[in-house]
Amino acid sequence: MRWFLPLLFLLAACASDPAPAPIPPPVTPTEYVRTPTDCAKLTVEALVVDAGHGYLFGTHAEWLPKGQFVRIRVAITNTDNTFHTTRTTDYQLSDAADAAHPVNNDAMAIKRQPTDVTIGAGNRLELDLWYDIPLDTAPKLLRDTVCTITTPLPS
Repeated sequence: MRWFLPLLFLLAACASDPAPAPIPPPVTPTEYVRTPTDCAKLTVEALVVDAGHGYLFGTHAEWLPKGQFVRIRVAITNTDNTFHTTRTTDYQLSDAADAAHPVNNDAMAIKRQPTDVTIGAGNRLELDLWYDIPLDTAPKLLRDTVCTITTPLPS
């Protein structure tokens, strides 16, 4: 009888182990790609250009620029009857020396500006784009790098 008890525990342990389930393949999100329809249906208008910021602060951080921070207030209007998505990183600032500057991710995060924007049918969205450009230059125009559209800046 003594040999039967360990055998019973061994059988119970083996019976309770189910076969391992197969590991599902990882789900990789598909990156949103703007289409020519998106480019035709979204209009971008620069409303305000505010250059010469020597520092930036928000609710959780302070940041110094390498040169100067430039804030551009833009209005993006969706003229279509369905939603369209755009990214703030698609908009570069060209300065007086024709150098292209990407959106400053740190400044955008500190000022809590979105990175991906979905605009509903017939809606208009205003947001700030923040750039870090050299001190010895001035902002000239805004360039949509995906749609190859330029937007003049107000003087």
